[in-house]
Amino acid sequence: MSENSRNSVERRSPPTLLWGMIAHPRTTLEYLNRRGGASWWVPLVLAVIFVVVPVLVAAPALARQAREAVVASQEEMAEQRGMELSAEQQAQVESIAASPFIIVVFPTVGSVIGLIVGWLAWAGALYLAGVALGGRSPFGSMFRTVVWAWLPYVIRGVLQTIYILATGQVITHPGLSGIAAESPVLSAFLSRIDLFLVWNLVLLIIGVGVVTHLPRRKSAIVTLGVWVLFTAVSLGFTAISLMIGRQFGALG
Repeated sequence: MSENSRNSVERRSPPTLLWGMIAHPRTTLEYLNRRGGASWWVPLVLAVIFVVVPVLVAAPALARQAREAVVASQEEMAEQRGMELSAEQQAQVESIAASPFIIVVFPTVGSVIGLIVGWLAWAGALYLAGVALGGRSPFGSMFRTVVWAWLPYVIRGVLQTIYILATGQVITHPGLSGIAAESPVLSAFLSRIDLFLVWNLVLLIIGVGVVTHLPRRKSAIVTLGVWVLFTAVSLGFTAISLMIGRQFGALG
């Protein structure tokens, strides 16, 4: 068989690659590392779409919650401080709280930027940790692997969209956060824990091994070490934000 024939036989379509990441992740990641090219645009576009769509479909419910929160806050102020807004003032506050910029635009833009920055941070950290443990890989290959390994979160975004459309309600306790609603920091940690996280980490462990040629044990150490680091940093920022909020609340 000629070289051109082998190349044409090996070339895989985007749907085949997407299914391969679910059914045969190792062989698919090996193919992507060898001949992936610009195919990483497929999961990138899907990930962006399904980080935005849940925000869009949740917008009516979030706007309703914002208006209800304004009414509840006004009733509390009236009871505790004897302060009551006029109907016009309350309408203005509700309009601001339920503004499309606050409900849709800012969360959408923030989610997309956070997604891309997160990919770059993950790829950079995995690349450096892999090199430190003796692996060798181009940064571009690691970035492509990280993007493809985000497929579980695409599927989660699809399921979230279906849930919101079916129930008309937003997901208030993602992951396992519902069991620790009294502790904001613990709740923030548990909100990350679900089957999609486990799936993502498994794909990353496989992908790191494929790209860097590290053994499975070292690939797991690299991947889980990066996850622990990023989780600790994120929870640290959450704790600091809560402390600052409480300080301002005490001053008020």
